[in-house]
Amino acid sequence: MLDRSKEAFDYYRYLIASDMKAADEQHDMLMHLQNEHNTLFGGRPLSASLTPMILSEGTYQYIQDTVYVIRQAILKISAAFFNNMHTLRELGMTEREIELAAIPTNVIRMSASARLDAFLTHNSFKFVELNAESPAGIAYCHEMAKIYRKLPIFQKFTERYPVRFVSPLEHLVHGFLSVYHEEFDGREDRPAFAIVDHLDIPTYPEFLLIKNYLEGLGMPCEIADPRNLEIKDGFIYANGRKIDILYRRLLMNEFFDIIDDCGNYMEGYRAQKTCFLNSFRTKLVHKKHIFSLLTDSAYMSVLDNAEIKAIRQHIPWTRKLRDRKERYMGREVDLLPMIRKHPERFVIKPNDDYGGHGVVLGFRCTQKEWDDAIDKALKTDFVVQEIVDISKQPFMLKINGNWEDKETIIDLDPYLNGPMMGGCLTRTAFDNLANVTAGGGSLPMFIARYLR
Repeated sequence: MLDRSKEAFDYYRYLIASDMKAADEQHDMLMHLQNEHNTLFGGRPLSASLTPMILSEGTYQYIQDTVYVIRQAILKISAAFFNNMHTLRELGMTEREIELAAIPTNVIRMSASARLDAFLTHNSFKFVELNAESPAGIAYCHEMAKIYRKLPIFQKFTERYPVRFVSPLEHLVHGFLSVYHEEFDGREDRPAFAIVDHLDIPTYPEFLLIKNYLEGLGMPCEIADPRNLEIKDGFIYANGRKIDILYRRLLMNEFFDIIDDCGNYMEGYRAQKTCFLNSFRTKLVHKKHIFSLLTDSAYMSVLDNAEIKAIRQHIPWTRKLRDRKERYMGREVDLLPMIRKHPERFVIKPNDDYGGHGVVLGFRCTQKEWDDAIDKALKTDFVVQEIVDISKQPFMLKINGNWEDKETIIDLDPYLNGPMMGGCLTRTAFDNLANVTAGGGSLPMFIARYLR
């Protein structure tokens, strides 16, 4: 656990253990409140832990500063190299993705809403990928904070450790409005939103939370399938309403499966009267190969010393999985023989997928399983990444009716809305894949105000 936040966790554990009857009652309360607030993923509550995530002010500031520096490094590399077709091929951009990214848009930012996903290590943190296309969890975090504030144990905790909460949802809306007004030249003070995605997905309850939040601010919001959109005078219409900002939750990979049925969606993007956030350009920085560029000295020439230092400290060595020589730990190696020989050091993952799909952890494999996974991955588009030495934090959890300390992996994922960090998604798991799609939990993250 990072710095002094351990003492806050220990105190929270003491509060649970000191009154187990109250802990049972509040655990039931936590489950009930999640159903009441609709913080559900695929029908199940997001959290089973009475303990939220807690960071000190100093740690939050350090993460925020690091995120800013790494974002600047990505922007520098993109400005210097993304007009080069060779670099686009290195990223794994397909012809169709390149074509969509090239459509003119008034939106300057590569990504108006992104998330850097990190694991906590024993004394720091390591980012393992960048979700720049359509990161989820934003409204869940916002609502879960409300739920925890209602728990008596949390209220008791804050008597000793006052906290503050940074809402990713508040930052998202502010960030979208800034892009709409400052870059897109949108004219509406209270623009109408549409959340666009498939409607039969596990995160649909989050769409309802976002809709309720926006409408509470006086901004109308519709939820629509991309195939059901209309277009009039170049503007997208959803459920009969003219839309100013289309919040694109539909991933491009899933869009390609239904592209023939989405004529109005595409026509509206080309017309640029409705502001699509994120734009199709986000795919350029969404690919996992972006970390290959960040950790490759061939691309580091445009970076300053602070950016290089942040990358070396907080991004694991990453490369496109292929048969060629690469530099690793200061020397030139044949990539494939090296990773075959050292499965304990590496993980392989698809360049463009989510939810832990296709991820293979070398230390869990027999040699044959590892070799077979590499051979299969070579036929498509994968990255190999140095494994992160993930730390585990004991959480006191109620499992099968009994309370026990459970060693838990913590996935700390800062949101980016422009240059500044806007809160964090925190995911927990007993496994190395800490995401809700793979069965993990999700917690709100609070900052202990007087812990440095």
